[in-house]
Amino acid sequence: MMPDTKITQSARWKRPVVSAAMLCVFVSIEAGLLANQAISASGPSASDVFRWPAGQQGAVTLSYDDAIVSHFESVAPQLEKAQLRGTFYIQIDSPGFRLHTDAWRKVARAGHELGNHSLFHPCRKDRPDEHTWLSDDYNLSKYTPDRWLGEMRIANLVLQLIDGRTERTFGNTCCNNHVGPLDDRTSLEKLIPRLFVGARGEYVSRPIDPLNANFTAVGHYSGDSKSFEQLRSEIESAVRKGQWIFYMFHGVGEGTHSLYIDAHEHRKLVEYLAANKDRIWTAPAIDVIGYLKASARQSQ
Repeated sequence: MMPDTKITQSARWKRPVVSAAMLCVFVSIEAGLLANQAISASGPSASDVFRWPAGQQGAVTLSYDDAIVSHFESVAPQLEKAQLRGTFYIQIDSPGFRLHTDAWRKVARAGHELGNHSLFHPCRKDRPDEHTWLSDDYNLSKYTPDRWLGEMRIANLVLQLIDGRTERTFGNTCCNNHVGPLDDRTSLEKLIPRLFVGARGEYVSRPIDPLNANFTAVGHYSGDSKSFEQLRSEIESAVRKGQWIFYMFHGVGEGTHSLYIDAHEHRKLVEYLAANKDRIWTAPAIDVIGYLKASARQSQ
Protein backbone atom coordinates (compact mmCIF):
# COMPACT_ATOMS: atom_id res chain seq x y z
CA MET A 1 0.00 0.00 0.00
CA MET A 2 1.34 3.44 -0.91
CA PRO A 3 2.29 5.99 1.78
CA ASP A 4 -0.79 8.15 1.35
CA THR A 5 -3.25 5.28 1.88
CA LYS A 6 -3.83 6.45 5.43
CA ILE A 7 -4.69 9.88 4.09
CA THR A 8 -7.42 8.49 1.88
CA GLN A 9 -8.77 6.45 4.77
CA SER A 10 -8.88 9.34 7.21
CA ALA A 11 -12.11 10.75 8.54
CA ARG A 12 -11.72 13.66 6.18
CA TRP A 13 -12.19 11.42 3.19
CA LYS A 14 -14.59 8.89 4.72
CA ARG A 15 -17.30 11.23 5.92
CA PRO A 16 -18.05 12.91 2.57
CA VAL A 17 -18.60 9.65 0.73
CA VAL A 18 -20.86 8.14 3.39
CA SER A 19 -23.12 11.18 3.22
CA ALA A 20 -22.96 11.19 -0.55
CA ALA A 21 -24.12 7.59 -0.66
CA MET A 22 -27.05 8.38 1.64
CA LEU A 23 -28.12 11.14 -0.72
CA CYS A 24 -27.89 8.71 -3.64
CA VAL A 25 -30.40 6.45 -1.88
CA PHE A 26 -32.87 9.31 -1.45
CA VAL A 27 -32.44 10.34 -5.09
CA SER A 28 -32.97 6.70 -6.12
CA ILE A 29 -36.45 6.52 -4.65
CA GLU A 30 -37.98 9.24 -6.80
CA ALA A 31 -35.97 8.47 -9.94
CA GLY A 32 -36.68 4.77 -9.64
CA LEU A 33 -40.43 5.28 -9.43
CA LEU A 34 -40.39 7.38 -12.59
CA ALA A 35 -38.20 4.82 -14.35
CA ASN A 36 -40.51 1.96 -13.45
CA GLN A 37 -43.44 3.82 -14.96
CA ALA A 38 -41.48 4.30 -18.18
CA ILE A 39 -40.42 0.65 -18.31
CA SER A 40 -43.95 -0.61 -17.84
CA ALA A 41 -45.09 1.48 -20.78
CA SER A 42 -42.32 0.32 -23.12
CA GLY A 43 -42.71 -2.02 -26.05
CA PRO A 44 -40.56 -5.00 -27.09
CA SER A 45 -37.45 -5.74 -25.04
CA ALA A 46 -34.08 -4.60 -26.31
CA SER A 47 -33.02 -8.21 -26.83
CA ASP A 48 -35.62 -8.50 -29.59
CA VAL A 49 -34.31 -5.65 -31.74
CA PHE A 50 -30.85 -4.54 -30.55
CA ARG A 51 -27.55 -6.27 -31.28
CA TRP A 52 -24.59 -5.99 -28.96
CA PRO A 53 -21.08 -6.50 -30.42
CA ALA A 54 -19.78 -10.00 -31.15
CA GLY A 55 -23.15 -11.57 -30.53
CA GLN A 56 -23.16 -10.70 -26.84
CA GLN A 57 -26.48 -10.40 -25.06
CA GLY A 58 -25.96 -7.45 -22.74
CA ALA A 59 -23.37 -5.10 -21.27
CA VAL A 60 -21.84 -4.25 -17.90
CA THR A 61 -19.80 -1.25 -16.84
CA LEU A 62 -17.80 -1.36 -13.61
CA SER A 63 -16.96 2.13 -12.36
CA TYR A 64 -14.85 3.08 -9.34
CA ASP A 65 -15.03 6.48 -7.63
CA ASP A 66 -12.67 8.92 -5.95
CA ALA A 67 -9.22 7.88 -7.24
CA ILE A 68 -8.35 5.51 -4.38
CA VAL A 69 -4.85 4.05 -4.19
CA SER A 70 -6.18 0.48 -4.26
CA HIS A 71 -7.77 1.20 -7.62
CA PHE A 72 -4.45 1.36 -9.43
CA GLU A 73 -2.62 -1.00 -7.07
CA SER A 74 -5.03 -3.94 -7.24
CA VAL A 75 -8.36 -3.30 -8.99
CA ALA A 76 -7.07 -2.27 -12.43
CA PRO A 77 -4.51 -5.14 -12.54
CA GLN A 78 -7.22 -7.60 -11.51
CA LEU A 79 -9.46 -6.45 -14.35
CA GLU A 80 -6.58 -6.56 -16.82
CA LYS A 81 -5.65 -10.11 -15.84
CA ALA A 82 -9.23 -11.09 -16.67
CA GLN A 83 -9.04 -9.12 -19.95
CA LEU A 84 -11.68 -6.68 -18.74
CA ARG A 85 -11.62 -2.89 -18.54
CA GLY A 86 -13.47 -0.38 -16.36
CA THR A 87 -14.06 3.31 -15.73
CA PHE A 88 -12.27 5.07 -12.89
CA TYR A 89 -13.91 8.35 -11.91
CA ILE A 90 -11.16 10.70 -10.80
CA GLN A 91 -11.51 13.50 -8.25
CA ILE A 92 -8.59 15.74 -9.19
CA ASP A 93 -8.01 17.14 -5.68
CA SER A 94 -7.86 13.67 -4.10
CA PRO A 95 -4.38 12.74 -2.81
CA GLY A 96 -4.92 9.35 -4.39
CA PHE A 97 -4.69 11.14 -7.73
CA ARG A 98 -2.45 14.14 -7.04
CA LEU A 99 0.35 12.06 -5.56
CA HIS A 100 0.18 9.23 -8.11
CA THR A 101 -0.31 10.68 -11.59
CA ASP A 102 2.21 8.24 -13.11
CA ALA A 103 0.24 5.30 -11.75
CA TRP A 104 -2.96 6.66 -13.27
CA ARG A 105 -1.20 7.22 -16.57
CA LYS A 106 -0.39 3.49 -16.55
CA VAL A 107 -4.05 2.67 -15.83
CA ALA A 108 -5.12 4.73 -18.83
CA ARG A 109 -2.52 3.13 -21.10
CA ALA A 110 -3.90 -0.29 -20.16
CA GLY A 111 -7.24 0.69 -21.73
CA HIS A 112 -9.33 1.84 -18.78
CA GLU A 113 -11.30 5.08 -18.91
CA LEU A 114 -10.33 7.92 -16.62
CA GLY A 115 -13.70 9.58 -16.09
CA ASN A 116 -14.27 13.04 -14.67
CA HIS A 117 -15.43 13.13 -11.02
CA SER A 118 -14.82 16.88 -10.64
CA LEU A 119 -12.06 18.94 -9.05
CA PHE A 120 -13.42 19.12 -5.49
CA HIS A 121 -16.37 16.69 -5.29
CA PRO A 122 -19.10 19.35 -4.79
CA CYS A 123 -22.52 18.21 -3.58
CA ARG A 124 -25.88 19.79 -2.87
CA LYS A 125 -26.64 21.14 0.62
CA ASP A 126 -30.31 21.95 0.39
CA ARG A 127 -30.94 21.50 4.14
CA PRO A 128 -28.95 22.88 7.10
CA ASP A 129 -28.12 19.37 8.35
CA GLU A 130 -27.16 18.00 4.93
CA HIS A 131 -23.52 17.19 4.20
CA THR A 132 -22.16 19.04 7.23
CA TRP A 133 -18.69 17.80 6.22
CA LEU A 134 -18.83 19.85 3.05
CA SER A 135 -17.59 23.43 2.91
CA ASP A 136 -20.15 25.89 1.63
CA ASP A 137 -17.56 26.75 -1.00
CA TYR A 138 -18.44 23.47 -2.73
CA ASN A 139 -22.20 23.51 -2.25
CA LEU A 140 -23.79 22.78 -5.63
CA SER A 141 -26.88 24.66 -4.49
CA LYS A 142 -24.76 27.80 -4.75
CA TYR A 143 -23.05 26.93 -8.02
CA THR A 144 -23.95 28.68 -11.24
CA PRO A 145 -23.91 26.72 -14.48
CA ASP A 146 -20.85 28.67 -15.60
CA ARG A 147 -18.91 27.81 -12.46
CA TRP A 148 -19.76 24.12 -12.80
CA LEU A 149 -18.73 24.11 -16.45
CA GLY A 150 -15.49 25.94 -15.63
CA GLU A 151 -14.45 23.48 -12.94
CA MET A 152 -15.32 20.46 -15.06
CA ARG A 153 -13.46 21.91 -18.02
CA ILE A 154 -10.31 22.26 -15.90
CA ALA A 155 -10.72 18.69 -14.59
CA ASN A 156 -11.02 17.47 -18.19
CA LEU A 157 -7.82 19.29 -19.10
CA VAL A 158 -5.91 17.72 -16.20
CA LEU A 159 -7.11 14.27 -17.22
CA GLN A 160 -6.19 14.95 -20.84
CA LEU A 161 -2.63 15.65 -19.69
CA ILE A 162 -2.64 12.17 -18.14
CA ASP A 163 -4.31 10.07 -20.83
CA GLY A 164 -4.22 12.23 -23.96
CA ARG A 165 -7.95 11.78 -24.53
CA THR A 166 -10.32 14.59 -25.40
CA GLU A 167 -13.52 12.63 -24.75
CA ARG A 168 -14.71 11.04 -21.51
CA THR A 169 -17.77 10.52 -19.31
CA PHE A 170 -18.79 12.25 -16.09
CA GLY A 171 -19.53 10.51 -12.79
CA ASN A 172 -22.06 12.70 -10.97
CA THR A 173 -20.79 13.68 -7.53
CA CYS A 174 -23.17 12.60 -4.74
CA CYS A 175 -25.36 11.37 -7.62
CA ASN A 176 -26.56 14.97 -7.96
CA ASN A 177 -28.06 16.08 -11.23
CA HIS A 178 -28.69 19.80 -10.64
CA VAL A 179 -26.86 22.99 -9.73
CA GLY A 180 -28.30 26.16 -8.24
CA PRO A 181 -30.96 26.83 -5.59
CA LEU A 182 -34.04 24.62 -5.33
CA ASP A 183 -36.31 27.30 -6.77
CA ASP A 184 -34.04 27.94 -9.75
CA ARG A 185 -32.15 24.73 -10.47
CA THR A 186 -30.34 23.93 -13.70
CA SER A 187 -30.23 20.30 -14.76
CA LEU A 188 -26.79 18.95 -15.52
CA GLU A 189 -28.41 17.17 -18.43
CA LYS A 190 -28.38 20.55 -20.20
CA LEU A 191 -24.68 21.05 -19.48
CA ILE A 192 -23.26 17.56 -19.96
CA PRO A 193 -23.25 17.63 -23.80
CA ARG A 194 -20.97 20.66 -23.77
CA LEU A 195 -18.12 18.74 -22.10
CA PHE A 196 -18.84 15.00 -22.08
CA VAL A 197 -20.02 12.15 -24.29
CA GLY A 198 -22.30 11.10 -21.44
CA ALA A 199 -22.83 10.98 -17.69
CA ARG A 200 -23.54 8.27 -15.13
CA GLY A 201 -26.43 10.31 -13.72
CA GLU A 202 -28.49 9.42 -10.70
CA TYR A 203 -28.57 6.29 -8.57
CA VAL A 204 -31.76 4.65 -9.82
CA SER A 205 -31.02 0.91 -9.52
CA ARG A 206 -32.34 -0.02 -12.94
CA PRO A 207 -30.65 -1.27 -16.11
CA ILE A 208 -30.37 0.84 -19.24
CA ASP A 209 -32.39 0.15 -22.37
CA PRO A 210 -29.86 0.50 -25.23
CA LEU A 211 -32.59 1.77 -27.53
CA ASN A 212 -33.76 4.52 -25.19
CA ALA A 213 -30.69 5.55 -23.22
CA ASN A 214 -30.47 9.11 -21.92
CA PHE A 215 -26.76 9.69 -22.43
CA THR A 216 -26.75 12.80 -20.27
CA ALA A 217 -27.87 10.73 -17.24
CA VAL A 218 -27.89 7.01 -17.96
CA GLY A 219 -28.57 5.91 -14.37
CA HIS A 220 -26.74 3.33 -12.28
CA TYR A 221 -26.63 0.79 -9.46
CA SER A 222 -24.34 0.76 -6.43
CA GLY A 223 -22.14 -2.30 -5.97
CA ASP A 224 -20.85 -1.35 -2.51
CA SER A 225 -21.56 -3.92 0.24
CA LYS A 226 -23.22 -6.33 -2.17
CA SER A 227 -22.49 -10.03 -2.41
CA PHE A 228 -21.48 -11.65 -5.67
CA GLU A 229 -24.81 -13.50 -5.70
CA GLN A 230 -26.70 -10.19 -5.59
CA LEU A 231 -24.61 -8.71 -8.36
CA ARG A 232 -24.93 -11.80 -10.55
CA SER A 233 -28.71 -11.80 -10.13
CA GLU A 234 -28.95 -8.15 -11.19
CA ILE A 235 -26.64 -8.69 -14.14
CA GLU A 236 -28.40 -11.80 -15.40
CA SER A 237 -31.77 -10.06 -15.15
CA ALA A 238 -30.46 -7.20 -17.31
CA VAL A 239 -28.76 -9.48 -19.81
CA ARG A 240 -31.91 -11.54 -20.32
CA LYS A 241 -33.57 -8.31 -21.51
CA GLY A 242 -30.61 -7.26 -23.66
CA GLN A 243 -29.82 -4.30 -21.41
CA TRP A 244 -26.79 -2.48 -20.01
CA ILE A 245 -26.11 -2.39 -16.26
CA PHE A 246 -23.83 0.31 -14.85
CA TYR A 247 -22.24 -0.12 -11.40
CA MET A 248 -20.72 2.42 -9.02
CA PHE A 249 -18.11 1.12 -6.56
CA HIS A 250 -15.85 2.91 -4.11
CA GLY A 251 -13.36 0.73 -2.24
CA VAL A 252 -12.57 -2.92 -2.96
CA GLY A 253 -11.70 -4.69 0.26
CA GLU A 254 -12.01 -3.69 3.89
CA GLY A 255 -9.82 -0.72 4.82
CA THR A 256 -9.67 0.74 1.32
CA HIS A 257 -12.65 3.05 1.82
CA SER A 258 -15.56 3.50 4.21
CA LEU A 259 -17.80 2.25 1.40
CA TYR A 260 -16.54 -0.91 -0.24
CA ILE A 261 -17.29 -4.31 -1.69
CA ASP A 262 -15.60 -7.27 -0.06
CA ALA A 263 -12.46 -8.18 -2.00
CA HIS A 264 -13.48 -11.85 -2.29
CA GLU A 265 -16.92 -10.90 -3.64
CA HIS A 266 -15.32 -8.55 -6.15
CA ARG A 267 -12.92 -11.25 -7.26
CA LYS A 268 -15.82 -13.62 -7.88
CA LEU A 269 -17.58 -10.90 -9.89
CA VAL A 270 -14.55 -10.38 -12.10
CA GLU A 271 -14.08 -14.11 -12.61
CA TYR A 272 -17.75 -14.51 -13.52
CA LEU A 273 -17.62 -11.68 -16.07
CA ALA A 274 -14.42 -13.09 -17.55
CA ALA A 275 -15.99 -16.55 -17.87
CA ASN A 276 -19.04 -15.09 -19.60
CA LYS A 277 -17.39 -12.75 -22.10
CA ASP A 278 -19.17 -14.53 -24.93
CA ARG A 279 -22.53 -13.40 -23.47
CA ILE A 280 -21.70 -10.25 -21.52
CA TRP A 281 -19.72 -7.26 -22.79
CA THR A 282 -17.82 -5.68 -19.88
CA ALA A 283 -16.49 -2.31 -20.98
CA PRO A 284 -15.81 1.28 -19.86
CA ALA A 285 -18.73 3.68 -19.97
CA ILE A 286 -17.24 5.67 -22.82
CA ASP A 287 -16.99 2.54 -25.00
CA VAL A 288 -20.57 1.44 -24.36
CA ILE A 289 -21.98 4.92 -24.96
CA GLY A 290 -19.94 5.20 -28.14
CA TYR A 291 -21.31 1.90 -29.39
CA LEU A 292 -24.92 2.87 -28.58
CA LYS A 293 -24.56 6.21 -30.35
CA ALA A 294 -23.02 4.58 -33.41
CA SER A 295 -25.80 1.99 -33.50
CA ALA A 296 -28.42 4.72 -33.29
CA ARG A 297 -26.84 6.59 -36.21
CA GLN A 298 -26.75 3.43 -38.35
CA SER A 299 -30.41 2.73 -37.71
CA GLN A 300 -31.54 6.18 -38.85
